[in-house]
Amino acid sequence: MQLRLDAADRLVELVEERRGPVAADDAARTVLRLGSAVPVGLARSLLDEAVRADSRLRWSGDLVALADAPGEGLPIEAATFVVFDLETTGLRPGSARPCEFGAVRVCGLQLGERFQTLANPGARLQPGVSALTGLRDEQLRRALPVAAATRRFLAFAGDSVLVAHNARFDMAFLDNETMRLTGNRVAATVVDTVGLARRLLGRQPANLAALSYRFATDARPCHRALPDAEATAEILLALIGMAQERGASTVADLVELAATRPRRVHRKRHLAFGAPQRPGVYLFRDANDQVLYVGRARDLRARLRSYFRSEKQRPAVEAALGALEKVEWRVLGSELEAALEELRLIRELRPPANARSARPDRYVYLRRRGDSVVCSSQPNELGPIKSRRRAQLAARALQSVEWETLDDALPKLRAKLKRLISRPSTALFWQSRRKRNVWMR
Repeated sequence: MQLRLDAADRLVELVEERRGPVAADDAARTVLRLGSAVPVGLARSLLDEAVRADSRLRWSGDLVALADAPGEGLPIEAATFVVFDLETTGLRPGSARPCEFGAVRVCGLQLGERFQTLANPGARLQPGVSALTGLRDEQLRRALPVAAATRRFLAFAGDSVLVAHNARFDMAFLDNETMRLTGNRVAATVVDTVGLARRLLGRQPANLAALSYRFATDARPCHRALPDAEATAEILLALIGMAQERGASTVADLVELAATRPRRVHRKRHLAFGAPQRPGVYLFRDANDQVLYVGRARDLRARLRSYFRSEKQRPAVEAALGALEKVEWRVLGSELEAALEELRLIRELRPPANARSARPDRYVYLRRRGDSVVCSSQPNELGPIKSRRRAQLAARALQSVEWETLDDALPKLRAKLKRLISRPSTALFWQSRRKRNVWMR
């Protein structure tokens, strides 16, 4: 199953990069890394399971194409939302299963029909789950099997936009059950009220109880599916009002507002499409064409793609990715040329997201001021020194030494250091340090 899902992700990326449908034989050769061309019929059979299992993909004749996202283009007022919640026997979809479904239909921004059913997971509830939800094994034994409960919920939801609080959790269980039934994941647009609340409310708590209290919902969350879904539906309506004040007008706008930072960055991956597998430098630019970051790469294509995955980046680079609107690259003959060009561009453009150590304007120099030595940002022969702390220590050392030029000062400083080390107390200190270093090795 995991191999099939990975193949679907690579197919989506390939179709997006080619900016249109891709022939089945070309897609199979690229995604499955086949060494030679394959017949179209064989290519279709190899890719068919991955295409049919993923709602983002569809067949267009013998071409693999992207499916239209259901409901995303609808105005918010015209969309039908199904706000749902699941109670489960555990936290992992692979080993745990749903034991209760609850949902509320929201149409025309008004609460409508409700749905609730218990589900028999085929196993005993853990004591912690029973204590949290109040459900008992006797209730669930008389309930519908999970498969039947899932079918009833999917029939209730139809082609509506699905909404859940912490949707990643609930959708993982729903996708798992749908895969058991049909072999496909759920083909629906999903809005997460946790992400929406965090984006609209800032650092304020985004758990269901806190949001219910903030918006004074009539329904009170109590770890049962239907009351939690009702509270989430009321919270959704309040958040939609706040989103509309920010200019959101379609379901796609809500999805974008609710997306996590990694998801928003991932959606910008098209900016790196077309980058060659060659050494060179790249520049990140914002909406005003300001250069945010400069980097170099042995393989521009691989390096740029790595930014749009889920790997953690330095805070400055993450900020640059958040404001990124355009990626520019320049192909060079070798890694050495790329390194030299990177240094030149950093010195010339001074991008805010580049590392402090690569910023020549941050270097410190020493200069004479009367009889003393001070730190300065003006370049001269006494520097550069990357650390201001080290520069201050060097200035203190030079205060007690008479010198005209640096060539005069260095021998005198070495002689002073030798005298200090030769003192008995200092010698014992350094001897103990050496012994400790040997012991630690």
